[in-house]
Amino acid sequence: MKKRKKLKKKYALFLSTLFLVGCVTLLLWDLGNSQEGESSASAQTLMTDVANPLDEEVQGVVDQDSLAEANAILQSSTILSESGEDLAADVAELNTAYPDQLGFVLINEQTGETITTNESRVFTSASLYKLFLTYAILTQVDAGSLSLEDQMADGATIDAYLTSTITVSANETAKELAYLIGWENIETFIHDQGFVSTSFNPYLESDGVYYNGDLETTPAEVAFLLERLLDGELLSESSTAYFLGLLGDQQLVYALNTGLNDEVSFAHKTGLLTDVSHDAGILSMDGQNYIVAVLTDGWQDATDDATPVFEAVGSAVMTYLYAQ
Repeated sequence: MKKRKKLKKKYALFLSTLFLVGCVTLLLWDLGNSQEGESSASAQTLMTDVANPLDEEVQGVVDQDSLAEANAILQSSTILSESGEDLAADVAELNTAYPDQLGFVLINEQTGETITTNESRVFTSASLYKLFLTYAILTQVDAGSLSLEDQMADGATIDAYLTSTITVSANETAKELAYLIGWENIETFIHDQGFVSTSFNPYLESDGVYYNGDLETTPAEVAFLLERLLDGELLSESSTAYFLGLLGDQQLVYALNTGLNDEVSFAHKTGLLTDVSHDAGILSMDGQNYIVAVLTDGWQDATDDATPVFEAVGSAVMTYLYAQ
């Protein structure tokens, strides 16, 4: 079994590759116009040819602001397995049938293989924001600023509020937890952690007037959060186990579960609005783990209209898992 490649290593790889491509492009330009028309193809070939793992110390030089975008561009030069190509083709077919409505990321934790479409597109996050909210709350638990046994205004514990927020996607408990530490503080914290396309401030200001704003995120950043959680990079060991336990106890199974079967377990979080339906989490089968994020929008009635997409994506993902 191959040791999987970390996303952070991929980001460093992309930046290093881009630098090399730039150098080669300048060299080709200096050689004269005799090679005009070949430079673009040569640069693309070079980007693919130098895609090799970097030393660990290179990872620290990557600017967090470029993480999601770099990851998205990097995927264009990733060589996929045969099963990965089949999954990518299935998702591309769905993307054609539902243009600009589908964002998808699947990360094979064992091999590092990543299949994506529209991974950097910004979607209204719906209840997927509760993943980032839970991360922010548990970070304060780890720091000792909060405790899972602390009581909220109604006497219920933070533990009870988090359980309702994740397992049944209760909006009131989520909002109270957000008010507890502040929407703006959550957004600042999330951005500092590299999730720069994820927005948490639900209010927009224009000329002194405040309007309701959208909570937003991207498939890439949702997948990145889940991968870092699974790898134990976000939280303490106890908080990591607690968060994964909440996802594993998910009660809402109307989305991607419709295309999965009983041979796979799915620890996940859904998001649903009238025009939006999302599902993202960690798939486990035969001792192997996979990160998946499926974000969709543009529906008239997402509850019903998005079901065929989730059934098709789930079925295609199952075919991929059987091939591993």
